[in-house]
Amino acid sequence: MDYDYVKLLREMLHKEDAEFREDQEIAIRSVVEGKRTLVVEKTGWGKSIVYFLSTKILRSQGKGITLIVSPLLSLMKDQIEHAREMGLEISTINSQNIEEHEDIYDKLRNGQGLDALLISPERLANKEFRDVLLSITDNVGLFVVDEAHCISDWGHDFRPDYRRIVEIINRLPSTVPVLATTATANDRVVEDIRAQLPGIEVIRGSLMRESLSIQTINIESIPERLAWIGRNIDKFDGPGIIYCSTVDNCRVVNDYLKKIGKCSEIYVGKMDADERQEVIRRFKENDHAPDKINVLVATIALGMGFDMPNLKYVIHFERPSNIIAYYQQIGRAGRDIPEAYAIMLYGEADSEVQEFFIKNAFPKDQLMEDIISLTINNQARGTKRSEYEARINAKSGAIKDALDFLEVEGDIYKEDTSYYKTTKAWSVDKERISQVTERKYIELDQLKDYSVTKGCYMKYLANALDDKKACDCGKCSNCRKKDVLDFETPSDADIRVAEAIFKNNVIDIEPRKKWPNVEEILTMVGASNSNIPKDKRTEIGICLSRYGSYGYGKEVRDGKYRDEHFSDNLVDASESILRDFVRDNNITWVTCVASLNHPTLVKSFAQRLADKLGLPFKEAIVKTQPTRQQKEFNNSVFQMKNAYESFGLNNEEFEDEVTREIIKGNVLLIDDMVDSKWTFTVCGYKLINGGSGKVYPFALADTSNTTD
Repeated sequence: MDYDYVKLLREMLHKEDAEFREDQEIAIRSVVEGKRTLVVEKTGWGKSIVYFLSTKILRSQGKGITLIVSPLLSLMKDQIEHAREMGLEISTINSQNIEEHEDIYDKLRNGQGLDALLISPERLANKEFRDVLLSITDNVGLFVVDEAHCISDWGHDFRPDYRRIVEIINRLPSTVPVLATTATANDRVVEDIRAQLPGIEVIRGSLMRESLSIQTINIESIPERLAWIGRNIDKFDGPGIIYCSTVDNCRVVNDYLKKIGKCSEIYVGKMDADERQEVIRRFKENDHAPDKINVLVATIALGMGFDMPNLKYVIHFERPSNIIAYYQQIGRAGRDIPEAYAIMLYGEADSEVQEFFIKNAFPKDQLMEDIISLTINNQARGTKRSEYEARINAKSGAIKDALDFLEVEGDIYKEDTSYYKTTKAWSVDKERISQVTERKYIELDQLKDYSVTKGCYMKYLANALDDKKACDCGKCSNCRKKDVLDFETPSDADIRVAEAIFKNNVIDIEPRKKWPNVEEILTMVGASNSNIPKDKRTEIGICLSRYGSYGYGKEVRDGKYRDEHFSDNLVDASESILRDFVRDNNITWVTCVASLNHPTLVKSFAQRLADKLGLPFKEAIVKTQPTRQQKEFNNSVFQMKNAYESFGLNNEEFEDEVTREIIKGNVLLIDDMVDSKWTFTVCGYKLINGGSGKVYPFALADTSNTTD
């Protein structure tokens, strides 16, 4: 049956003058004809039109529902509203609508009342959902893989959970069409997708972004980059995104913007889904909304699928990981406006964070070996994730990633909440991991070359994505031979202001609220459950700096490892930010975390700071035995246990009647470094049990690695 596709488009969009963009109708015809189709088109091209209009046609033919797999849970609300405006009944299954799951399962089973279902790839790991899905394969009319480059090891954003998609597709009847879409697939990624989905046809359009004017600017220091943004951000005249490689830099940039009077907010992966959606709502609101956000400072958590037609600019605060990720991120801007801007600030040190990501892209061999060994030993009863964390000295996130990787690779399987070994012989595919890792370093070098190219930036990007239609854009700073806007160089005064804001950008130390949920730990603290009682927790504390970073962070590093003495400058800086904090929280005395290796380092600093604050210092905490340093342990079970066994109360201080009266007051608990926060949590817990008031932590530097 042939259709008037343009008529259907206009009816669906309720626009009498609607027209297809290049290749959209071709893609829809391919899907309706039952083919496997890979669509590689630039961001903003309109891939949702393809799968929603295809769904409309297939449902009118009596075909089953459309399953759409997308990594964009936080942005699914927009997709659902868009589909419903087109007359489709669409829903999603996630952890936030558990009460709706059974009703949705019923609709899936009978094929009625639902035209499309949006799910994340992680949902395919859920046994209940997978069982339902495998029981209704005859009721599937179309299978959509959004952001299909995630299937490939060679994609810039490979995700192990996407491997499950291929397994599901292979179980579908061969007559079910498959639509895979992406804006960021070069030839290598396309060939990998072809290998995993045999017979797939490729529709590939030009990736040139006509609306974007691109420029890269070499600025080395963070304060200078902040000052540049402060001096020039208003020139873009519209809403924009500033991408940062770490959560910490997001906070630095956001704090700076707020202090110079800009309406900004952060968007990072650690925020809960409701909070992220609320930030997006405020960002997309009209200009007259009282809580309007004009600048969104984000990590890569804000990426694929974010659609804001009038986004005026994207600034990269530092050089990102690779060309393809960069192209995808700048593609947020200029979707429905004739002129938008993409600016990259870069410096020599930018690659350090990206090299960390590359080194940790795959689980470590030893970690996987430890997991396999423990799983085999517990094969009869299975192994819960908490037991891996209790027995293996690795970060919780690293253990989770390794479990996901091994499960997707078919080395282990999960039943309920426990893991078991499959019959497959386990070995590490070192050659594949080595090849992918080497490619990532090449891509990082490619982005370095891009940042200093004298040729057209857009042509460079399109060529990197193997776009056969790449050409000079005529709009970037290299094509124009001048800045894309009339940018101003920040003055020395601008930079001093930025330096002051940056150096005084203190970091909150949030209290831990739970013990590790392991029997040994709960027995140790005499608890029946993992909740730390509210009156036994530390309060929100503050940290002076990020360890090793520009400003105080470098001074802390030098003081600890070069001078073995923290300077009076650090005492003065700490007193400056603590003066009001101490008064507002009625802190009446000071103590510090004890050390056997450096007995005077923190103690001397704490005593001098107490004198500055006019408070008594009491050596209330002692190191009870020599133990390994906390930084040698990688997850909460090991860190908490080490801290609990390391520290105790100084009984001599607590037995002195005068000191005992002092200790009843609220206390400032000082350490040089904070990372996992277990030292503060344990010492605070023991101080409170010993009769102290509220405990407020203070650290000179935060050494945690916060990258998402």
